[in-house]
Amino acid sequence: MINSFLTYKIKNKKDQDLSLEDIQKAEKVLFSLFTRYGDTIIDLVVIKEFVEKYPTKDYLILCPKQMKPYSDEFLPKIKCIGINKRNYLDMIKLNFYLKKWSPDIGFNPWSFGVESSFFLSYCKIFQFYRNFNKPQSVNHYDVVRKYFRLPKKIWKIKNQIMDLEFKKVLICPESTDNERSISIDQIAKIIDDFKLNIDDSILTIASINSKYHHSNCNNFYFKKTEKSSRNFIILVQESDLIISADSAPLHVAHALNKNVMAVFNSTSPELVINSGSKVTFYTQ
Repeated sequence: MINSFLTYKIKNKKDQDLSLEDIQKAEKVLFSLFTRYGDTIIDLVVIKEFVEKYPTKDYLILCPKQMKPYSDEFLPKIKCIGINKRNYLDMIKLNFYLKKWSPDIGFNPWSFGVESSFFLSYCKIFQFYRNFNKPQSVNHYDVVRKYFRLPKKIWKIKNQIMDLEFKKVLICPESTDNERSISIDQIAKIIDDFKLNIDDSILTIASINSKYHHSNCNNFYFKKTEKSSRNFIILVQESDLIISADSAPLHVAHALNKNVMAVFNSTSPELVINSGSKVTFYTQ
């Protein structure tokens, strides 16, 4: 029902290519982030670069409620409103707020859903991400930079020096794409290869699927709630090492400047990891 209503509201809305001059002149900028978990983290990292380039503008980020803790963590000075589009009272309140605030320009990076486009329609000038001429084989962070008219970065990463004395180790094996996920056998081999002794280290496995959970490890259950997101941020901050598949926790760990071991089973690091990140790649 709500998607049909939002689709109807934007069917005649026309977007346009945003020029660099449009961005420079804008005083109020809206970011509408309604996309996958990992893509939202990428968006927030590049939005931070945008804000650093244009520090005097007035900003607002809209996102699902479960993603608000990440925005608050990475961009604590930027106003963020967490939305449940099925909560009609929240939507009515936001409608009045956006009309009064009257944003000049709007972006919805990596977002293809109707809700992200609907919120952009409150802007004087906007470009739907779905109509943006996206390069096919470019680093995911640089795609967002291009959409924001920010300069592309030369991809270069720093080798992370591994310390075998890590005491708190967080393993994030899951991806929405099963081919990217770390298998149970791989987890066992990683623990063995890096001498992560369960008796000497505090190991935590964070996942949705209970098949990854281990009786001798702490187990963190991912949920689509603000509380779960806040708790996961704390868990990452308190961990000495994060071992992650090509998935959202990898981007969270890098954004929080943690020690990271990345496991790439089917994708290319050059397309996924942000330039300048410190990382060790696990190879079998």
